[in-house]
Amino acid sequence: MRALRKSLYPLSLVGIDLLAYTAAFVCAVNLRIWLGKTFPGIPDFSGDAMRMNDLYFMPALLLVIFFYEGLYRRRMPFIDELREITKSLAILTVFLFALISIGNLAHLVSRLTILLMAPLALVTIGIARYWGKLLLHRFGIGTQKLLIIGEVAAAAQIKAELLAEKTLGYRFAGFIPIDRREENLWHKQQAAGLTRAGSADEVEAILARREVECVLLATPSSSREKTSALADKVYRHVHHVLMIPEMGSGALLNSELYHLFVNQMFLIKVRNSLTERPARFSKMLFDMVLVVLSLPVIAPVLLVIGIMVRATSPGPALFRQVRIGKNGKEIRVFKFRSMHRDAEAKLAELLAKDPAARAEWKKTHKLRHDPRVTKLGAFLRRTSLDELPQLINVLCGDMSLVGPRPVTETELKTKYKGKADYYKLVRPGITGLWQISGRSDISYEQRVNMDSWYVFNWSLHIDLVILYKTIWVVLGRRGAY
Repeated sequence: MRALRKSLYPLSLVGIDLLAYTAAFVCAVNLRIWLGKTFPGIPDFSGDAMRMNDLYFMPALLLVIFFYEGLYRRRMPFIDELREITKSLAILTVFLFALISIGNLAHLVSRLTILLMAPLALVTIGIARYWGKLLLHRFGIGTQKLLIIGEVAAAAQIKAELLAEKTLGYRFAGFIPIDRREENLWHKQQAAGLTRAGSADEVEAILARREVECVLLATPSSSREKTSALADKVYRHVHHVLMIPEMGSGALLNSELYHLFVNQMFLIKVRNSLTERPARFSKMLFDMVLVVLSLPVIAPVLLVIGIMVRATSPGPALFRQVRIGKNGKEIRVFKFRSMHRDAEAKLAELLAKDPAARAEWKKTHKLRHDPRVTKLGAFLRRTSLDELPQLINVLCGDMSLVGPRPVTETELKTKYKGKADYYKLVRPGITGLWQISGRSDISYEQRVNMDSWYVFNWSLHIDLVILYKTIWVVLGRRGAY
């Protein structure tokens, strides 16, 4: 049964990819037909010539490229998987254009349709793979048992991170303290959620008994020799071994490994994407195109909300806040008004007489029960609709769709402190890591660390993942108040 489930996993992913690619194909053809009828400069297109059964080479090529890139073999977090899918679709598009030219297939295939298919396939395949994997894992297909060996603190943190990445499909099989000191620490901190599987002397027997397929060595503070010896001990018993590098923070997504075989070492080359002009331009272009394309849908929503704000409480529909933007420049950020006119007086009165509210405000700069907020404003905040006018800031070039949330100069000095320079390297965003990680439920210190991590690791595919996750966070209203 175990072998059957293991072979079913890649076959199921192939089926998911074919269905998602077919959906992208249908959407692209219909979009091409609509463009031909709507815009005079674009030739009419009936779509009759483009039938998937005549163009079987397109999904066949997709599968070949996905196999080559390891998308049916490698187990990776969703953010990395999306990057590989993006790269594979770009390669596929180039191949298809070459085939159309060399094979004189212009009568069968619309080049504009091929171009439209790439972003549409990225969306359909990304969504289908994410939810498809969750469904498969629920039935035990594609899951792996994970045993953690190492230090209590590191193990507790990495366990939470790995299990939060649901598409990886890991199932926690237990924890083994690396030595007597960590054994004693585990007995004192059993609340860490680490179920002890045994002692370090029993590793090989535990691996066989529990049918473990993957071992994670959580030993960032241990010596290189100790970690290497432990890796050698478990390597021949499992499919793969995961190790945590010594770097506690920094840019690891934009990194490459340089292998030095003679000395049995490797170097980590970290690339600063923010210094690359093409990357910065692509982010700005991505923002502008997405906002312009969404305006026909969003503009009526903005109008309706503006009328409702004016009708339900005295005052203007919009207000502007002074915030710090890129390079420390002051910007005016638009929002729908969600508070009463005497908001600051209400806040001062509450903080003066309520110690709990004072502590909450000091921690997050937000209040769960804020007396300043109107009834409509509370709804707008829960759904994040109060921030829609910031699309104007994006079009003006002051903000980005994704980035650190805009903050005041006081917050920058008192909260960001030594990390303020990282904040100033990018334009603030409408959404970001803070929004998809719990928003007001997390501390300000965590928010600062998330903003720094984003700047360190920034890339366009991270923006895509954050935008995708923002939709589900907003619908779930997690951490919004």
